[in-house]
Amino acid sequence: MNHDRDLRTPRRDGQGKEQGTARATGCSRGHADRHRRLASAWHRLRYGVAGVAFAVTIAGCTAFDTPRGIAAPGAQWELVSSVGTSFGEGVVAGPDGSIYVLDAHRNIKPNPGGTVFRIDPATGQATKLMEPNGLALGLHVDRKGDLLIAQGAEPEGGRALVRRDMKTGAISMVVDSYGGKRLVGANDVTTDGVGRIYFTDARYGGEEPMENPNAVYRVDLDGQVTRISTDILRPNGIEVSPDSRKLYVAAANIPRIKPNPVGPATDRFGITMGGVVVYDLDAAGNPSNGRLFYRNDRLIVDGMAMDAEGNLYLALHNGAAPPRTGDVVVLDPSGAQIAQLTPPAGDLPTNLGFGRGADRHSLYMVTGFGWKLYRMKTVRVGLYRE
Repeated sequence: MNHDRDLRTPRRDGQGKEQGTARATGCSRGHADRHRRLASAWHRLRYGVAGVAFAVTIAGCTAFDTPRGIAAPGAQWELVSSVGTSFGEGVVAGPDGSIYVLDAHRNIKPNPGGTVFRIDPATGQATKLMEPNGLALGLHVDRKGDLLIAQGAEPEGGRALVRRDMKTGAISMVVDSYGGKRLVGANDVTTDGVGRIYFTDARYGGEEPMENPNAVYRVDLDGQVTRISTDILRPNGIEVSPDSRKLYVAAANIPRIKPNPVGPATDRFGITMGGVVVYDLDAAGNPSNGRLFYRNDRLIVDGMAMDAEGNLYLALHNGAAPPRTGDVVVLDPSGAQIAQLTPPAGDLPTNLGFGRGADRHSLYMVTGFGWKLYRMKTVRVGLYRE
């Protein structure tokens, strides 16, 4: 079964499905790493010299529109681990290639408070790095190799963003409140090219009082915290483009979840179920020009990943409403859907992330309400800030 569809004239209908005709692939995968190394130079040239367009060619291939496609030839989802018990989230890779992935233990009583697993990509062997973890829902590895952990709500949740020093194991607080009031429940986290942190804060479960609205925040290098958006009814996954000029925020506006009385009351972009909003970022990390990038009226957008060329990978599902339905789609920087990586039947994709090092072409997918970790070989490499 061919999971990867590369489209000549990609278009999306009202449900976010791609339409178009098949196109043959271009350059070979052997050039992918050289393309990635040249990407930052391309962005500097492209945006720094007005009215001039540049192209770099390597061995007869244009460097910045290749490789084409997403999945490697013949690639399928491969089961790596089923060590978790309930609800998977937050899959990322450390500098040494180790995979870190969460189990939120939804519907498990007593709840141990969440687990961070370390997975050896070569063997699939899993060890517990951290339990409890503050009922974490999102992970991100920063430029120093430390682990940023977005802790959710519910009785076992920390409702905070914390950092784990991966050399010492020490945990330090990044932020747990804004304006003197507790966060709602941190959900996902990322960084930009200079190290600023962006995270989403929204309630998906638990009865703790809500004092702040569902929102998106930025943490500057000096530790100052700024609320940068309350546009999205219930923000979830978050990514920053390779050139740090775009901020992407997923919407998971599940109607049956109890609304936040502090707001927002509605979604400014009219998203009724799932979608992605993109903002322009200036040099200081301030967003502007928020606009709808992707919409899906059947499935929410949960976690996301980004590759080094700026393509955005979305984990979609219907929030476990029967029949359980999920999908993985890939959008290029213009918002065109360029691939659909259909998950195994019955599995709900909740988050995505790339491997590193020898495993750098692997796209990982973790599932919810039946914890499984899969991977698929691709012709792309993930975006990691180093």
